[in-house]
Amino acid sequence: MQKTDELRTIVSFIQASQAGSFTQAAEVLGLTPAAVSKNVSTLEKSLGVRLFNRTTRSLSLTNEGKQFAEQAKIAVELLTQASENLRQANIAPCQRPIATS
Repeated sequence: MQKTDELRTIVSFIQASQAGSFTQAAEVLGLTPAAVSKNVSTLEKSLGVRLFNRTTRSLSLTNEGKQFAEQAKIAVELLTQASENLRQANIAPCQRPIATS
């Protein structure tokens, strides 16, 4: 799995774990519930563990899912903050004088 795809699956997982449903996660992410479900299934296959217990009426984290959610959320927050810091640094205009002859 490519790194951008892996990040997409992790973000879908985090949102679903916070929302408690693929439908609500999909609304927040601007995806379909099927796309969120597929992203989570892809992540589960990649990791080799089941992250959610699924029934027709509920979605709950497994023990492995709880552990992964805590760590993944921190990692995504750090990546988001690093990106925002870089964007903010690039907004400031360059303060170097321009030499003319």
